[in-house]
Amino acid sequence: MNDDDYLDIRPWPPIELLGQLVAHVALGRRGLVELDDSGDVFERETDRFELDAWAKLELTAWLTADQGEILDTQLGNLSEAQLAGSQDALIVASTIGWAIHVVPVPTLPVSTDGGPEGIVLDWAPGPWTAVRNGVKAIRVRSDELLAIERERWELLAWRTTLFQDDESIDADQEALEETIAELAGQSLVETDGRDFLAAHRTPFNALEPDDFVQIAHEAELRLKTLNWVCGFGETPSTAPVFLED
Repeated sequence: MNDDDYLDIRPWPPIELLGQLVAHVALGRRGLVELDDSGDVFERETDRFELDAWAKLELTAWLTADQGEILDTQLGNLSEAQLAGSQDALIVASTIGWAIHVVPVPTLPVSTDGGPEGIVLDWAPGPWTAVRNGVKAIRVRSDELLAIERERWELLAWRTTLFQDDESIDADQEALEETIAELAGQSLVETDGRDFLAAHRTPFNALEPDDFVQIAHEAELRLKTLNWVCGFGETPSTAPVFLED
């Protein structure tokens, strides 16, 4: 892990933060259209088409080719990987939303209940809004707050990498105990003195396997996104998980 006191944090300009947030919300909305089988098929495909056409007009600067393909794919034809990507996009969007005060919570939840994602879905513009018009309303959190949240998610993501190899269990346990001792008296990560705590004060080592895997996945997404917000990487998807020492 890195000491954030020595990281040269240079957040992306507000227009880039806004553009990436809206682009990822568009991807999330595409996934929701795919999953909502209660509506009229023609109306859902119309919604999909308008989302794609608007994105081609407003969001090409922030969408990769693979992401654009998700929006361009007709209803009922998304692959499992594309659908998963659209769902992950909302985690990315809510993380950027936290960085620009759209998600008004002190810290993002260790395991999302969908609340932050719902906030950015409600806030982000859609067809046919001019995205760049909203940049004047963007307020980026201070470098200090970005650094603290980035370090918090680095710790959480790091914890999910432990105890994966039987040969390193003792070393991992020692590293975890040392880290918890170093965190004593701080508010970065909640612990019980023996392990990090997830929702409902459940220790990480007591989580159900599926819950642990989900938290690990979300932690990686949030850390990559916060690294990007802080200036480490060209896009949220290409930003590193752990920064080099």
